Amino acid sequence: MSKSLHTLNTPPSDLHKLNQCLKALSETDELLLIEDAVYLALPIHRTKLPTHIIIHALDIDIEARGIKADESVVIINDAEFVNLTLRCDRVVSWF
Repeated sequence: MSKSLHTLNTPPSDLHKLNQCLKALSETDELLLIEDAVYLALPIHRTKLPTHIIIHALDIDIEARGIKADESVVIINDAEFVNLTLRCDRVVSWF
C-alpha cells in the first residue's frame, strides 16, 4: 500500500477542512500540521486527530505561536520535512 503525507494548514475551527482531511487518511498515511493547524497539536485539540497515524508538526510554526505540543506529536524541522516528503509516495495539501 502506498503512503501519503497530508499537510494541513487550517486552524481547529475550520472543521470542514479538517474533516475532509481526516476522511482521506489511510492507516499508512502521516499528517503534518503547519501554520495555524499546529494548534491541533495542543492537548485540548489532540483528541480531534486519529491515534493510529503519525502526527507531525513543524517546529517553526509551533515556536511562532508559542504553544507546547502534546507529547504524541512529533516536532520536525524543515530538513526533516523534506525527508518526510521523500519517504512518502505523494503529498496531499489541505489549504
